Amino acid sequence: MKEVSNRFFLLDPLEALPLILGKILLVNNTGGRIVEAEAYLGETDPGSFAYKGRKGVKRDALYRPPGTAFVYKTHGHSLLNIIFMEEEKPGAILIRALEPLYGIEEMKSRRGKSREKDLCSGPGKLTSALGITVEMDGTKINSGPIKLMEGNLRDGERIGFSGRIGIREGAELPYRAFIINSKFLSRRGDSNP
Repeated sequence: MKEVSNRFFLLDPLEALPLILGKILLVNNTGGRIVEAEAYLGETDPGSFAYKGRKGVKRDALYRPPGTAFVYKTHGHSLLNIIFMEEEKPGAILIRALEPLYGIEEMKSRRGKSREKDLCSGPGKLTSALGITVEMDGTKINSGPIKLMEGNLRDGERIGFSGRIGIREGAELPYRAFIINSKFLSRRGDSNP
């Protein structure tokens, strides 16, 4: 497998959003295909930490160089975001769900689950399954433990878009992309609106 080019991380999050689907996320030999993700656009996006300016740890993290991991905890779960766009222009993509492909037995052990569709079907589930912790926050993708490898949609797969999940402001914006009918999504039965 080939790592994605550093140029990929320079894209606007909305431009990169459909392109990240099908790519392979690996962490220490565990991982799978990205089947669901959400874009956050920074200071112009009411759903983004950077919407109200740069003050605060989470807000400041969005101004890091492109291709940096932004890992933070919410409701007891770690979430993985990847920083996109130019440095000092905040934007990120939250990885919401994976189709498990590598290290499945390790993922099952970490999650205490036996069904593959339950391993990575949500942003907190996938970080638990892959062993992603807040200690990985600030690491460079492909230079540290988190790798993003080239991958594509399979024949017949289509992409759907919807509002984002689990936020109050900006939830209605169609900034969530997913592979239609994937059994590994965080929400079942999604289709293109």
